[in-house]
Amino acid sequence: MANLLACEIVTPECILFNGDAVLVVAPGSEGDVGMMHQCSPLMSTLRRGVILIRQENDVLTSIAIDAGYLEVDGRKAIILALRAENVAEIDKEVCKQMIAENEKRLTELEDGNPAKAYAKEEIAWQTHLLSLV
Repeated sequence: MANLLACEIVTPECILFNGDAVLVVAPGSEGDVGMMHQCSPLMSTLRRGVILIRQENDVLTSIAIDAGYLEVDGRKAIILALRAENVAEIDKEVCKQMIAENEKRLTELEDGNPAKAYAKEEIAWQTHLLSLV
């Protein structure tokens, strides 16, 4: 247990992951960042992508994130994500339905309406999730 990095992935809604890891790879805004126990301290912004967490016994967890922040101090990595979802729990049909609903919403909204930007962002997020399954 002494050579493990504590890892926590937090969204505004929940703590999505809280456990120890042998290796964590996160999509930094300037490139992927790999972290292990006793790594150098780091703070970074994160881009949309996938966080890979390798736990003991080679258990691999993949978490899709939609941007956020990372802080690691060599003992613990804390990831604050705008939103995140365990890749193993992504439902293709729900993603397709959300894309269709937001595409329909786009055609109904006028230019300049803030809801239009939200619908575009939702389509991009759901498309990202769909690409992972």
